[in-house]
Amino acid sequence: MIELAEDEQQEFTRQMVEKALKGKTPSASPTLYALVGAPGSGKSTLAKKIKNAVVVSSDDIIAEYVKTLGIDIRDDFYEPEIGLFASKVSNEIYKAAVKNKMDIVYDTAVLRNTEKVMEHIERFGYHTQVKVMLTDEYQAAMNVVERKMDIDDDYTGYRTFREQYGYPSGNPLAVDPNVSLHVSMAVEDFIRIAQIKGWDMEIYEFGKKEPSFKTGDDFDKFVDNLQLMPMEEHINRCERLAKRADRAGREDDFLKLMALKKEMTGRN
Repeated sequence: MIELAEDEQQEFTRQMVEKALKGKTPSASPTLYALVGAPGSGKSTLAKKIKNAVVVSSDDIIAEYVKTLGIDIRDDFYEPEIGLFASKVSNEIYKAAVKNKMDIVYDTAVLRNTEKVMEHIERFGYHTQVKVMLTDEYQAAMNVVERKMDIDDDYTGYRTFREQYGYPSGNPLAVDPNVSLHVSMAVEDFIRIAQIKGWDMEIYEFGKKEPSFKTGDDFDKFVDNLQLMPMEEHINRCERLAKRADRAGREDDFLKLMALKKEMTGRN
């Protein structure tokens, strides 16, 4: 469902490219920072810390798209055609940044695209670095549900929030916790691929500001010392979120959380 006419799409794309490049300057040694992680893992927060870099994010394009059309973020508006359009706009931003030799933050949960972009951009003299936001699958799924409830509460409760922003960045309300769960598991495979290919990499554990692993560190030691959240803590958090969803009348979130709790309990 693309509600913009063709000429409006072109103008929207032009404006998004201009907005993405505004205030950014060329780099003497341009770098592409590939952000890898499940939805809700903290990629958008980390992206903001990388200064003077053009952010390429289809989720942010979708956010701006629905804001432009005045769509209520709680409506079930998303269709594959919108995602395809957002990808095309993101590609135009990417090409403009490369043409101008600007640093790039590439933010996507589609890991196949990340591999292709990293291999492609090296032809243009770019350095690359992978920044991984590491969460276990249950943590990732609950992060999504909690963020959805937080933002929905803000959107519902504050008129100024709705009028000024229209739609929060990162497309959080369109993310299903099951998607985040599966992406989180796929990230582990991507890390192994990055190791084999020798890509420069940093790995951040969820909630930590500094990387727990950097290229050159002992990777096997990092894995051995990695401390995942105990399953009992996951279950307790899931119960708290389910009670909140139940009190708020969020039946869909409540049912998903109860299904998640059942799965975690079976593995505990």
